[in-house]
Amino acid sequence: MLSLAGKKALIMGVANDKSIAWGIAQQLHKAGATLGFTYAGDALKKRVEPLAAEVGSTFVHPCDVADDTAIAALADTVKASWGQVDMVVHAIAFSDKDELRGRFMNTTKANFATTLDVSCYSLIAVAKA
Repeated sequence: MLSLAGKKALIMGVANDKSIAWGIAQQLHKAGATLGFTYAGDALKKRVEPLAAEVGSTFVHPCDVADDTAIAALADTVKASWGQVDMVVHAIAFSDKDELRGRFMNTTKANFATTLDVSCYSLIAVAKA
């Protein structure tokens, strides 16, 4: 197995123990990486904190990727805590649940823009930070 001892991985997008991000986090942990986690909102915080504890992580911080100041604050926290990050797992996706019903063609332009911003552009914003 690949050794990731001494490497630091920031995991973004864990929603619960069935999340792809959580599966990746478990494998990174088995390989020896130090893990940090982000969450967006108190409901997710309550789910992410116990999972982070399962892999020995105390680095659990908020980050709403739709908010540039939240991304900048996370980057500052990462720098202060770790100096640098070696890997980012970006498994974040969002769309208004009401717009997920019915046909894709019926989504609004505003929801489509929000979905792309949170699910896609946020990776660029995080990488820049």
